[in-house]
Amino acid sequence: MNSLRLKFHTKILFLLMSLISLPVQAQSVTVPEITTKPIVLGQKTLQWPREGGMDEIPERPFDYPDLTGQANILEDWHMQTSSDDWDLLFSTSGNFYRFLNVFFRQTYLPNNPVVEQGQWGYSTSPPVSLPQLKNGGRLSIGNMEILGMPMVVMGPKSIMNGVVKGGYNDGEPAKILSNFGNVLLVPSGNPQKINNIWDLGRENIRVATSNPETEAGSFDNYSSSVFHMAFREVEADTGDINIANRKATNLFNQIFNPKNNERRRKWVVGDRIHHRDVPQALADGEADVGLMFYHLAQTAVNAHPGLFEIVPLGGTVENPEPLLGNRVATMQAIRIAGNWTPQQTVNRDNFFSAITDPVANSALLTQYWVREPVTTGNNQPPLP
Repeated sequence: MNSLRLKFHTKILFLLMSLISLPVQAQSVTVPEITTKPIVLGQKTLQWPREGGMDEIPERPFDYPDLTGQANILEDWHMQTSSDDWDLLFSTSGNFYRFLNVFFRQTYLPNNPVVEQGQWGYSTSPPVSLPQLKNGGRLSIGNMEILGMPMVVMGPKSIMNGVVKGGYNDGEPAKILSNFGNVLLVPSGNPQKINNIWDLGRENIRVATSNPETEAGSFDNYSSSVFHMAFREVEADTGDINIANRKATNLFNQIFNPKNNERRRKWVVGDRIHHRDVPQALADGEADVGLMFYHLAQTAVNAHPGLFEIVPLGGTVENPEPLLGNRVATMQAIRIAGNWTPQQTVNRDNFFSAITDPVANSALLTQYWVREPVTTGNNQPPLP
């Protein structure tokens, strides 16, 4: 009898050991869905009735993008431009506006006197190029109505794809520059001792980002970079993608799906233009840290001495080397087809050729914290 019991127990033990030793099937890794609404920071100045047919705030009765927001107020200049009188008009996302401003005034204009002495303009906002192309070239800022089709559009690959898909292009896109990924912007002295992305998940840390509705492109960059960096770090430390997925998901949800966000104000966003809204949130004490592109954070530090400092996410402040998963963005330019005059075509083509010559622009790119286009991808390999 004892022998039978021993054999039975031995079989049970062998079966249990077999189950324990079975390999654990790897889970599919995906960035979590965001189900929480961020806190949109309020307007800091008085709002006045808007012109244009209906005195409603903030909506306009037009079908074109409105750049007016907390960081962009222009109510007491009233005008409408002519759509035919532009010597050069172009549209770009605003995340490399410091380089663009100096390039345009120091490199392009001196070599193109017709434009220098004529009428030119460009927008440096969250991407509005595709809506402009679709609505015939209309844009508003405050009580200014800007009419005119952009002759050149600049932005990330997604914008280039939209231009080509819509048939608006005249030729293929060309690269302008690449950035150095993302960093953390904090108040000077770093009072909350924020040193890495894991600190963003702390209970008492309020995080400012771009608005996922009005600046979906930059927000996707920031939010996905948080997940990817966390995942790759834990994966490298443990060799286990399930542990990495669990920890990255937990951090992501602590930041972007926080409980009771309306009360806690854990995650806050601006209303329109994050390269101004995020530093404003820190300066106003509405946030403890902001996610920003390296060159935008450097712009904030440079423009407001003593107010901000940078926490790098790879490398150092002086020599950034983005951590694996910290997405690197590359900006491109593309010419737009239109009924341009011969002179407008020359102006357009000269601008396109000059802005897409990164070797000639290398010194300016470096001066304003960006670089020549990289050939190694976006530093964010696909998740397993």
